[in-house]
Amino acid sequence: MLLSAMAVLAIQVGDPATAADASERLRLAAPTAAAFPNTTLQGYGVEATAPRAIRAEMNRVRPGVNGRRHDATTTWRYTYSLPASNGQCDPATAVVSHAITIVMPDLQNRDRLRRADKEAWDRYFAALQAHEVNHARIAQLGAERYQAALRSAPDCQAARAAATQVNADVSAASAEYDRLTEHGRLEGASFP
Repeated sequence: MLLSAMAVLAIQVGDPATAADASERLRLAAPTAAAFPNTTLQGYGVEATAPRAIRAEMNRVRPGVNGRRHDATTTWRYTYSLPASNGQCDPATAVVSHAITIVMPDLQNRDRLRRADKEAWDRYFAALQAHEVNHARIAQLGAERYQAALRSAPDCQAARAAATQVNADVSAASAEYDRLTEHGRLEGASFP
């Protein structure tokens, strides 16, 4: 017998209508994000070819979070199961899995930018990628803490309470990271 439960945490939720699986162009531009474990990279298309037009288009189509739009988002989902032994829930054998999704702008006409604008975009995009990968790291560490908390719980009720607490802790850590970095702006994730 297997008792299972699902716990979900998605701190930053992108608009699924504007995000699609990453293009080859985006995967090449964001290799760290594309290769991060348990992660799906998605993009939203940006076709403009001048800095102010790129910003205006991004502001119009970028993902939203709690009524606020951001240039990129990272979401994650934790799923856990609590196997049963002799009909009893056994938190010591809990299994946690996680999935992360990073949504970033996919600048489709980068090669048409002027050299200085291309360099500015590349600096911005590298900083944006680093910021979102740090959110993914927070989520990944949260999954490890999640499993440890479940496995150390004395019973299933305590395991579920531990899961709720870890979710709150991961949420708070991600929010604090955004507060300290002003959503990556202080790390260079600002364009133009």
